[in-house]
Amino acid sequence: MKTRTIFSALFFICSACTIVAQEYKIPAENTKDGVLSLAGFSGELTIEGYSGNEIIFSSLDGDVETPERAKGLKPVYPSGTDNTGLGLSVEKNGSMIEVSNLLPFTKRRDVTVRVPENISIRVESECQYNTNISISHVKNEIEIETCHDINLKDVSGPLVLSTISGNIEITFGTINTGKPFSINSVSGEIDITLPSKLAADIEMQTISGAMYSDFDFSQNDTDMKRIGGGQINSKLNGGGTKFSIMTVSSNIYLRKGI
Repeated sequence: MKTRTIFSALFFICSACTIVAQEYKIPAENTKDGVLSLAGFSGELTIEGYSGNEIIFSSLDGDVETPERAKGLKPVYPSGTDNTGLGLSVEKNGSMIEVSNLLPFTKRRDVTVRVPENISIRVESECQYNTNISISHVKNEIEIETCHDINLKDVSGPLVLSTISGNIEITFGTINTGKPFSINSVSGEIDITLPSKLAADIEMQTISGAMYSDFDFSQNDTDMKRIGGGQINSKLNGGGTKFSIMTVSSNIYLRKGI
């Protein structure tokens, strides 16, 4: 009995070890001229910036499943050709890299993408794609249009974010751009942590929610304590980079970071 238990444990460990992420790599210069455009993903889309010069796509789901009757045949997708083995179409045109998920929106697939930290990111995800988007350690522009959650950590911007029913959570690193920021959700909460010494012009608006902050706002600003929402236009640390933050039916939280 003891021998059988040990054998079973070893078999389980070996089976677990066979779960290896499927990867696809493409070279990309780590410059601010580069743009990575992603569309049609369904599942958790995680994007991580690093100091290298490759874009690395990976998924623990392994190869795209092929039915037994399709052995020896190639999959045909209406929107492109899989040139990655991950059900993705990747096309490179100069500094622009366009990536489309070819799998149907009913098939969720979690994908992680490691990117050069200075590249710009664009993500478009229509509402039928149940995609939650997480991005970290990216120093350049990020544009996202989705219907679900957006979570950004250690980003610098500028940002143009729009979601229908998702929450938006952002923790900034160093902000070194004067370009405006636009952050919008229809029915989701917005929670933003800004550098405490950031010089910024802040415009916040909610229709039926409330606004909360540990920044000091002037009494001359529009009254943030108004029940049922409202709008505030204020300058932080003398004013500077423009932030437009709006949600229709939820709350806004503006926090002091480091």
